[in-house]
This record gives sequence, structure tokens and C-alpha cells, in this order.
Amino acid sequence: MRLAVTSDIHTDVNGPELLAALVDRARELAPDVLLIIGDIATAPAHYLQTLLALRAVVPRLLVVAGNHDVWTTPEAVAKGLDSWARLDHLLPALAAEAGAELLDRAPVEIDGVAILGSLGWFDFSTREHLLELPMEVYQKGNWGGLRWMDQVRAIWMEGDRRMEAEEVALRLRERLAAQMRACTAKKLVVATHMLAFAGQIHRRDFPEWRFVNAYMGSLGLGELIRSDPRVVLHLAGHTHLHSDLKLGKLRALVTPLGYKREWLGATPREAVHRSMKLLEL
Repeated sequence: MRLAVTSDIHTDVNGPELLAALVDRARELAPDVLLIIGDIATAPAHYLQTLLALRAVVPRLLVVAGNHDVWTTPEAVAKGLDSWARLDHLLPALAAEAGAELLDRAPVEIDGVAILGSLGWFDFSTREHLLELPMEVYQKGNWGGLRWMDQVRAIWMEGDRRMEAEEVALRLRERLAAQMRACTAKKLVVATHMLAFAGQIHRRDFPEWRFVNAYMGSLGLGELIRSDPRVVLHLAGHTHLHSDLKLGKLRALVTPLGYKREWLGATPREAVHRSMKLLEL
């Protein structure tokens, strides 16, 4: 199986030239499967437009939800569209309309390889203890003039109560664990939007960067992934920075696009060439 993969394409922010470059590159690579690991677009219209354009040039399109894909507003929540509703209802419906498959809903098996996916969430296990900040600061998401917008725009409700990030991370990890237990394939590929391993966290020596690292993912995801010897490949996004780790027999690859200011290339085409990888499974 020829699997093309990237993440964090943000087509509603990066614009139509970027989407055209993604389509062109997918056509050139001619994969059996294209996998986009989250942060496609916040607006449903842009999300659907992106999937329709990509699905038109590949035989099979798989997607994983990203944090921006589940952003909502208090007004939408009042109408029943919280982040759970986006993840469990809106995104699957948009994917189905485009002829794509949302892995958060169910894994797929292709040529004896099962591909599983989850948005995952952050639980502050990736935070840097050198800051010595109390947990309450991370839970509020506001420090030193920085505001982590997932703590504003991702609204996960349990009845009338807004859930804490740690609760969301645990629930999504349990969903992924249930998928893994139910899967009978001998080889697994796991894609999570959030990071799962300490080696995927980029450390830089200034406080604001260290603060933001608390929101990069969950080390519990990595423990889950490594607990199953069938997992040969972990794919992730979210950080907008690349990494490629070898953890025993497990490869952990992060190959995002990110925002224009972060592109590894001067043009949309160059940036997409650097971010969309073709893997042979």
C-alpha cells in the first residue's frame, strides 16, 4: 500500500493556492491512500470543500480530526453543537458527503494493515516543569500574555458541565484503546492529531514556548500505542514542526504543513512537497 500523509493544512487560513498545491501533489504521488491527520479547516464549508478536492484525485481519502476542526462557539453550543457534536456527528457527515472516511469514527483495514485514528487531546503531561506553574494556570490556558485558544474554542460538554482537558484526553484515549482491542489485523498504523511521545516535543529556551508545550498532547497516548506490538507506525500532527523517531520497531513520524509563516518552502508547492510524505506499507 502506498500511503501519502500530512497534517495541519488549515486550508481556510492558507487559502486556495495551498489547496491547489495539495491537490497537485496528491495527483503526482498517486497514492493508494491519502491520510490527512487533522486541522483541515474550522468552517464546515471549507472543510467539505477541501475533502471534495482531495478525494477527486485519490482512490481513498482518510482523515483524522484536529483541534481546529472541533472548535465551536458558545452560541453554537447553546444549539447543541459543542465539540463532541462536531467530532461525532458533523465531521463524519462532512467526510461521508465527500466520500472520505473519518478514522475517529472507525478504523479501516487495507491489504492486511489496519489504520486507526484519533484526535487525542492534551492532558498537560507534556508540560515543562522548569516553569513551576500550578496546574490551574494550564487549565485556564492564560499566562504571560499568551492565550491557548483550545481552552476557549474547544468546548466539550457533559450535560450542563464543561469538561476539563484531562477528562477529554482520557475519554478519547479510551476510545482509541477500544478500537485497538477490537482490531484483528496483525499490523497497525495509528494516527493521532496530538503528539504521543516526549521526543516529538520541541524544547526551546524561552518561557512562552515552554508554556505552550503543555498543550501538545498526551504521553498516555504513547504508552497506549507502545503497549501493542502490532503498531509499526505512529503518525501525528499538531505541533507544525517535523520529527521522525525510531522507538524500537516503532516509527513515529510528524510531517505537518502548518501556517504560511512556518512553511518549509517559499511557495505553496514547495511547502507541500516538504510536508506530504509517501510511505510504503
